[in-house]
Amino acid sequence: MDLSPKFKSDKFQCPHCLVASQQRWFDVDNASGAANNILKHVFYDYRKHIQGYQQKAIEGFIGEVESANNRHMSEFVPDDFSVATCSACGDISIWVEKEIVYPKKTPVAPPNADMDQEIQNLYVEASTIVVDSPKGATALLRLALQLLLKQLGKSGKNINNDIKALVAEGLSPKIQQALDLLRVVGNNAVHPGQIDLEDGREIALRLFHVLNFIADEMISKPKELDLLYSDVVPEETKKHINERDGK
Repeated sequence: MDLSPKFKSDKFQCPHCLVASQQRWFDVDNASGAANNILKHVFYDYRKHIQGYQQKAIEGFIGEVESANNRHMSEFVPDDFSVATCSACGDISIWVEKEIVYPKKTPVAPPNADMDQEIQNLYVEASTIVVDSPKGATALLRLALQLLLKQLGKSGKNINNDIKALVAEGLSPKIQQALDLLRVVGNNAVHPGQIDLEDGREIALRLFHVLNFIADEMISKPKELDLLYSDVVPEETKKHINERDGK
């Protein structure tokens, strides 16, 4: 199911929090409707106490005001302007001529849900600026990697040393490459070197996938296997396996 942001869609993936959530829309039609409803409410109590023959005149007056509201509301709310509010995080997206203009659209997958919340927050923050500032987004992803290494039981102080420790523990070469890729590019964002990130949007976008890949391989897949092992293998069999392995 495609949940990318679409004009007047009731539900899409919020470009701020990346949650697939309900959206509340506001545009010139909503503004006119709100103004007209307020007008009717103001006159409601008054109309309950007047004679029936006067109701028609009041209805005519309200109708004229409603018509004027509908004609002139575009002076305050442009016809081609709309705002959608995310029901999950409360942030807004702004649309002009049916196209989203804020925040900039980013083709980034949601963060791996098994990463610590602080890491997920950095990932989302990076996704909101990657179009305008690939270097800034890359620097945030480097910080996210540092925190991810801490989640994996390392110091989280020196990325290079943490990767070295994981390699000594038998880390897969592919994951080592992913870690070093994010480390090297991230370092260039913080301390400019041989990699030019001034127009490195494509590189930055790929780093989101790399961070999710690392989390998937190091956290999600082992977690899934542990749960499956725990649920499927009988306790007696687990004891025999532990005895076999000298545990």
